[in-house]
Amino acid sequence: MPTPIVVPDLSGAPLAALKEWLAIAGPREDALLLRLLAAGYETCLRFVSLEEPPAEWSQDWNALPTALAEGIVRFAAWLYRERDGAADRPPPAAVAALWRPYRTMRL
Repeated sequence: MPTPIVVPDLSGAPLAALKEWLAIAGPREDALLLRLLAAGYETCLRFVSLEEPPAEWSQDWNALPTALAEGIVRFAAWLYRERDGAADRPPPAAVAALWRPYRTMRL
């Protein structure tokens, strides 16, 4: 069973970035967007094969490398747009491209 990932507080800058990306102004969708950001955070860490991320990543969104943070926002935006279907489609290649340099490979 995978180790539970501690998700940082995503209600500040990450939520604002996602809302800007999606052009959402009001708070009506905030709960859904926060869940999607959390899913994006966990997916990112699993993609880069980090069983335990650096402690500062769990405590501070700003400690994440910019490419990882941008990929999380884009992944959450993709999940939001595709929430009514297309679950069988892979996420955008741009997300993987942002995360790939941080991916740890095991032999």
